[in-house]
Amino acid sequence: MKTLILKYALQNAVKFNGKASEGAVIGKILSEKPELKEKIKDLMKDIKDTVKEVNSWTLEKQIHEIEKIDPELLDNKKEEKKRELHELENVHHGNVVMRFAPNANGPLSLGRSRQALLNWFYVKKYKGKFILRYDDTDPKGKYPLKDAYKWIENDLKFLGVNISKKVIQSSRLKIYYKYAETVIKKNWAYICTCDVKEYRKLRDKKIECPCRNLSVTEQLERWKKMFTSYKEGEAVYRIKTNIMDSNPAARDWPGFRIVDNKNNNHPLEKNAKVWPLLNFASAVDDKLLGVTHIIRGIDLQISDVRQKYLYSYFNWNYPETIYTGKLIFNDIKSTSKTRALIKQGKLLGWDDPRLLTILALKRRGFKAEALSKFIFDLGMNKNNINVSFDTLSSYNKEEVDEKANRYFFVLNPVQIKVSNAPKQKVELNLHPELRKKGRKFNTYENFLIERKDFDMLNENKLYRLMDCLNFTLEASKFTFHSRTHDEYKGKGERIMHWLPENEKINVEVYLEDGSIVNGFGEKNLLKVKENEVIQAERFGFLRLDKKLKNKLVFFFGHK
Repeated sequence: MKTLILKYALQNAVKFNGKASEGAVIGKILSEKPELKEKIKDLMKDIKDTVKEVNSWTLEKQIHEIEKIDPELLDNKKEEKKRELHELENVHHGNVVMRFAPNANGPLSLGRSRQALLNWFYVKKYKGKFILRYDDTDPKGKYPLKDAYKWIENDLKFLGVNISKKVIQSSRLKIYYKYAETVIKKNWAYICTCDVKEYRKLRDKKIECPCRNLSVTEQLERWKKMFTSYKEGEAVYRIKTNIMDSNPAARDWPGFRIVDNKNNNHPLEKNAKVWPLLNFASAVDDKLLGVTHIIRGIDLQISDVRQKYLYSYFNWNYPETIYTGKLIFNDIKSTSKTRALIKQGKLLGWDDPRLLTILALKRRGFKAEALSKFIFDLGMNKNNINVSFDTLSSYNKEEVDEKANRYFFVLNPVQIKVSNAPKQKVELNLHPELRKKGRKFNTYENFLIERKDFDMLNENKLYRLMDCLNFTLEASKFTFHSRTHDEYKGKGERIMHWLPENEKINVEVYLEDGSIVNGFGEKNLLKVKENEVIQAERFGFLRLDKKLKNKLVFFFGHK
């Protein structure tokens, strides 16, 4: 395993000018050995130690070491092993129908988009149909947001998902009522008016509720009263199941409830009083929409147990079901908690950089291809997967590194005067390997450097302003020494980025923790277009959010 870690650390380091990323190494290892997903925590220490050691080597040594392990890894054009999806059971090409069923209570998070993408990968594989179904029949608790319907649809389109059909459950209430009444007439359901606490006591003791065995005529009368005279909490529609089932959650589960108008926060359906719960509406829709395969979280296994009662009563064939664990990132806020923080003004909105919504990741410059590949490589797994943000960032770095132009950004600037520095026109590369000249500067003696660089300057040492000139610090004065890197090489102490003091623009950057930093950027940044991703030298990848009259506003993506 240590050899495998070293191999990929070296490959990544050579690819990115001597600096390997822990996340990239993890991604490569999981791609080659997906069975190690459950042991990520155990691998992390070895990966961190190896990456730290490899990054301390010179590029020449890295190349030398990788040649000893596998010289072919130096060929960036080497075709990677093609990743494949596991086959689904009972598949007929062209007839696969899968659905993604979010609650429209907020835009997609990366965790929720995983389910969407997994469905989409299989629909593409089998040339099937992808249904977007909004499970929006909770008007009281996790009630929908009107804007979220469009947000989710746009998020899916951004991720490359082609939607075959769109369904909104709150517009289908009459369909659910029709099936509910049929189920009562068949004596497969009843209306329970027991006190909730008393009912639970009976259920837990495996004792039938007194309401359960009333006549069908009485049940139908009670069903009508749910729409007229019963109030919220006074009656619940229940599906008859095995009261002796070992799992209490499977015993006579609720199919409909009453929500009084004063508690109805639904943005689309204001008049409904009787609302289906998820398992009833979902079961009916999966049948009517012809869903053949369901991908659902392992925490929703009880849904299979409950819904199969309805399917067995109607003699329907239940879809094939595949389970996944949760995708866990540290310190990720739930949708409901995020809504509260936004309302309190503690977050900028659903695209706040502290969030892992698709909106927020887009604003930080993450590309759809990177997110899709990241989810694809994680694959299908019943266990929860703990992932670091560095891992996700490494996927995006692979997408943006070759396309992102390089620019100088000086944070906490300090002005220095390099005596005897020549007047010169400096032209730098937009990209160290792919795009040559394009950044023009007029320089003389006055420069801006970062405070952290300034604080590390020592007397009688040689320093270099990147691709510009070399200088010394003697008797607290900065003095021009020479121009070329060859004259600096082997004798120099530190290379730093810089700006001509008279050629600067104001730059504001929103960081990943929600804080804002201000500094100066090179004037060439004025050519950058909004939504473009650039790399600020020694700072990280940034996406230009907006151009204002007096400054450019960027959002930080990652290192």
